Amino acid sequence: MLKNAAELARNPVPKPDDPKEIWDLFYQQWEEQVIGKGIKVYEEHCSAKLRACMVGDPFAAYVPDPDDKEIKQMIEDNANEELKAYWQENKGKHLRDVDPERYDKVCEELAARDEAYEKAGVTVIRNNVGWYPDELIEYNASWYGPKFLSAYGSCFTRLVGSVLLPVQTTAPCRPQPIAGRAALVQLVLEDPEAAIFNFGDIEPNPYLEGPGYMGLDAAAWRQMPNKTILWEYGAPNKEAIAGATATGANTPAGWPRGREIMMRVFSELGYKHETYWFDSNLVYHGDCCMMNIVEGVVGLPDDGKNGMWSEKPDCIKDWEILPIPLEDVAQGVGNSSSLGDGRIFINENCKKTIDLLDKRGYEPIPIPFGTCWETFNSGLDCSDANIWRENDPA
Repeated sequence: MLKNAAELARNPVPKPDDPKEIWDLFYQQWEEQVIGKGIKVYEEHCSAKLRACMVGDPFAAYVPDPDDKEIKQMIEDNANEELKAYWQENKGKHLRDVDPERYDKVCEELAARDEAYEKAGVTVIRNNVGWYPDELIEYNASWYGPKFLSAYGSCFTRLVGSVLLPVQTTAPCRPQPIAGRAALVQLVLEDPEAAIFNFGDIEPNPYLEGPGYMGLDAAAWRQMPNKTILWEYGAPNKEAIAGATATGANTPAGWPRGREIMMRVFSELGYKHETYWFDSNLVYHGDCCMMNIVEGVVGLPDDGKNGMWSEKPDCIKDWEILPIPLEDVAQGVGNSSSLGDGRIFINENCKKTIDLLDKRGYEPIPIPFGTCWETFNSGLDCSDANIWRENDPA
């Protein structure tokens, strides 16, 4: 029986002495989870039934640097001072070394997530050796960037239809698409309908503010029903939207230059698009603002404006909106992970939203994730990458 994430953190698979053997074993453990397993590569839309995903882990739990320009722009409006101080004190260090008690809790929470997903019938693809090659840990070293933070699996890839899209992502998680490449390539080889389009990385410029010259952030869009790509951009106020649109100034989540370029690809696949602007004083990414529940229903912050500076996009204008308590928004409830059938994986600390969902007839599945959120400022949905989301046939 395979060890869970917490067990592997304490007792990993022995790491070979030979550098080539390290990489061979690392590739092999991904390949074994994919080859011959019948995993389809497809996302019908972001609220369709979750069948398979890749997940992050605690093995490279290096604390981000709040002074990194990209990170600073992402969290400046919304992160609490306690988090910023904790990152400042421990930046660049492995959580295991500076705060072993907290690290143990993070490991147990990520293991509990995996167990809950698998119990719900989801195929989970994960690091099964308990370590990463040093070259991945130091992936950003050429520009003096941060060490790898492997907890947030959404950075392995995005998915549009049957096309895997490993794209630009925030600096601490930037090695993630490379780390999971053996799995991603084998997934495509196993599914004759699948393809992979790799845009490449943000340029190694330590003076960048925001997500690079292209302005594309992996968390800047989601796939909605009816082949609609919903672009989600943040700004601290309405007045900042013009500057953010023109140059990316003061936005934590990409800017429309990336949309204009990527839609040239997506439109060839038959997709149209819409855009909304969220309040970055509340959250830093749209996937923390809009909570996927089921098709036709989303949760949005109960702040009198649905957490948005703009009008609701047309793709949800007729949908039911569940008003999400702001205290739960601050705990990452918008970043819950929907199974698409009425069940929702949710941080157990978000008790008001759990009660709200329960009263509306949904099935919230509480997962202990508070330490992960408090430590790394990111939630359940950011810890997994959709590989297969598809509803049952009508």
